[in-house]
Amino acid sequence: MALYDNKYWLLSHIRNSFISTDDTGMCELIMAGEEGVRKHLKQSLDLYPDDEDSEDEDDLSHESYDLQLDTDFPIRYRSNTAARLEKLEQVRKKTSRMKHVKWETNNSELSQEQVDDLFVRKEPVVSEVKQSLFSKTFKQYRMMPSNPFIEFAKFDGSGQVNLQTKKYRIFLTMLPEHQRNYPMNICCIGSAKVSELIGLILLKCSTMYEDYHWKPVTTYGLYITEEDGEVDRDLPCLDARENISKFGFHCLGLVEHTDPTKYVSFDTSESVIIMRSPFNTSDKKSKDISKSDQEKQITTDLHLMDVHKRAMEAPLYKSYKVYMITKMRAKTEIHLGISGEKIEIDPVQKNSKFVLVKQKPINHDMDMIAWCETVDVKSNRTIFRIIYSQNFGSSSAPENVSTFSPTLQTSASFKSYDFEAEHETAEEIVYKISLILELRSSDTRKEYLAAQERRYYKKKALI
Repeated sequence: MALYDNKYWLLSHIRNSFISTDDTGMCELIMAGEEGVRKHLKQSLDLYPDDEDSEDEDDLSHESYDLQLDTDFPIRYRSNTAARLEKLEQVRKKTSRMKHVKWETNNSELSQEQVDDLFVRKEPVVSEVKQSLFSKTFKQYRMMPSNPFIEFAKFDGSGQVNLQTKKYRIFLTMLPEHQRNYPMNICCIGSAKVSELIGLILLKCSTMYEDYHWKPVTTYGLYITEEDGEVDRDLPCLDARENISKFGFHCLGLVEHTDPTKYVSFDTSESVIIMRSPFNTSDKKSKDISKSDQEKQITTDLHLMDVHKRAMEAPLYKSYKVYMITKMRAKTEIHLGISGEKIEIDPVQKNSKFVLVKQKPINHDMDMIAWCETVDVKSNRTIFRIIYSQNFGSSSAPENVSTFSPTLQTSASFKSYDFEAEHETAEEIVYKISLILELRSSDTRKEYLAAQERRYYKKKALI
């Protein structure tokens, strides 16, 4: 229940309610003159009328909202007659584009000449068979000999997917000087052998340098080469039976041998076969050497083979169990991992709670290592030192640095770690790191050697 004290609103509401609900229209006729009465009542009842208000605003203030249709009211669909008429119109348009021809049989027969004129016989035109340039070239050179190195194409790794590949820069030493100074980029699969890599190189060379006569695979050998193309003649060539992924060198030189028997190799029965070096051209003198010279040659070749083997295995990762000497001369057992890329110092985990110095794992890039040397040799132990610099490259995260300060050198830019191990282990570690540093020749090593040289000349000047 609601109470309303506005008489004008009640009159307007009653009027609109009766008019909207009355279907006969009689209420609208009876209450048509009610506007004048409403104005009169408003003037008589209003104690303080406002003259500035317009009549339009008064009328609008008491009018009700306009009637609107409900959105759920159904839409009137087309009648069946209209749909049928539209279909008939479409059929009439289609039939207007058709032409009807009445077929009538001709009783009079046509002569043979008239039939020939109506149906003229045409000779078929035979077109020439077109051949592509590839088909012509293939027929022309069908009897050409096949490439003898085509069987090594399966070892090409440039188009392989989900297979381990290795990239090499190959210097061709048998070519003229203006061609052999530029290396050839070769990509092979990781499971290929050295002989198979040589075959792949010869396959590439046979297509690029057709004028040169290429010999069988056994005539060539791969040697360790500097980045400028200079072949290391002190080391023998890579063993053709070994897997190429075993060696960590990316610059190799292809050398043609005058004699296929040229390198030192070991059979499975551990019998040693000694062969001549490919760079020794004095064949007549080698036949007249005495037995003592032969023994010296065997010893030299075995030594070269040992050096070659160590050089090949130097970049490979190997872990050693040694003791690290801290600043307080305390020893911590660690695992020293060495590879061609970095050095890892990983402490051995122990359950003991009473540890004076807690060692954390440390990683150093091999470009940061400057020197490795033996410091002291005891009766059963050897102390060696690894010198590094943090000014070149970047080590691991700061939280991986040890809690103690390492032993400082005289130069503020170089620091060192001291380790203790057995004699054989220490010698192997020093030799392995020294060989890797010689092969990499980093800026840190050059800076350290220059500093040592300056220090030497300064001491010499003082003396």
